[in-house]
Amino acid sequence: MGQHSAVNLGICAALLLGAGLARAGSTDISSSDIYSRARPEYDPAGVRTGSFFLYPSLTSGAGMNGNVFNDSSNAQDMFYSVNTGLKLQSAWSRHELAVAAQTSSVWFSEQVTENRTDWDLSARMRLDVMRGTEISVDGHTARAHEARGTDVTGGLEAGDPAEPTAYSRNGFDVELEHGFNRVRLSLGGGIAQFDFDDTPAVQPSVTLAINNDDRDQTTTVAFAKTAIEAWSDTAVFMRGTLSTSDFIAEVDDGGFNRDSSELAVDGGLEFSFTNVLVGEVSAGYAQKSFDDPAFAAAAEVSVNVGLKWFPSMLTTISVDASRSFEDTSVAAAPGFLSTRGGVGLDHELLRNFILSGRVAYETNAYPGIERNDNIMKGSLSGRYLINNNLHLDAGWEFVDRNSSSLPFEYSTGQFQFSLTGKM
Repeated sequence: MGQHSAVNLGICAALLLGAGLARAGSTDISSSDIYSRARPEYDPAGVRTGSFFLYPSLTSGAGMNGNVFNDSSNAQDMFYSVNTGLKLQSAWSRHELAVAAQTSSVWFSEQVTENRTDWDLSARMRLDVMRGTEISVDGHTARAHEARGTDVTGGLEAGDPAEPTAYSRNGFDVELEHGFNRVRLSLGGGIAQFDFDDTPAVQPSVTLAINNDDRDQTTTVAFAKTAIEAWSDTAVFMRGTLSTSDFIAEVDDGGFNRDSSELAVDGGLEFSFTNVLVGEVSAGYAQKSFDDPAFAAAAEVSVNVGLKWFPSMLTTISVDASRSFEDTSVAAAPGFLSTRGGVGLDHELLRNFILSGRVAYETNAYPGIERNDNIMKGSLSGRYLINNNLHLDAGWEFVDRNSSSLPFEYSTGQFQFSLTGKM
């Protein structure tokens, strides 16, 4: 595993981030406020089942990927994708329960080694214990594939992975929140487990298989947060977080013990100006220590920004930025310092026609091996709402990655369109 590229194994989202181009047809633009806004003439009615609503969906799409392996080969190919979804949502006056299941399949015209199916099952429950007090529990289990370019290199040279690396992830999160007067207290934590499959190699006579067992790990997170309403719609908060990464293997293939722990303290402001500005801005200090004496402890200033600005009822502008020290499996590197930021725009051009654009930049610095990656991402997409049961999506996205380690440098773009049926 000594040549694996950087991956933040401590957080589920980081394994999926940037996978949109490799997981063709997987772009999800529905999380924006513009997309989630109620439109009775276009929203699915759902199927009433007792005190629940059932929301099934089926999406079929196609497109062109400009660099299937995310490497210097620039191999292009057409693809076809099918996504299915099923959500069960409670309609209770108190408490809440939501269960969701989805699958994502993609088939390539020529590069059939990239054909794959991912699935995800999740559940969320909120218990309203008493006025101002609630408990939230989230659980998930999934089977997915890493994007090309996040394991060794592409898939054409001897010793490269012959197919995308598959992995399983399972976990749950719990949070208790209590509010009184102008104070809100939160306590929570979570556990996530990652299990990576060994990957067949191109020309097995050179390398039989790529060992990923030393990447299997369990991560735990615990936090405490206090927020005080300083003035209307704005709160000042302080938060402490303790996280650990426990790898199943005592040492990886390079002979390093990757186990680590991190203590972080940050504080900032929460905004909730209705129809104007919502989000959070924080800064703090994080110190990460490693069990292996070959890795020096890392202490860095952390930053997190997540804001949504509504200049009008038809437009949402999103701004996000962060700076943190992440786990990696790159040989001789204890981790990497990631600094990233992005801006997104969603605009309701017509009641049933929405345009979106996003640009993001990320730089990753690897102490100890003098490696630096600079990544630029962008996308442009649109959605046309036909009626309560149908909508069309089309989009283009790109990734440009410059790296001082040349095998991990590539540029790629993808165009795709899809039709979604929903009830």
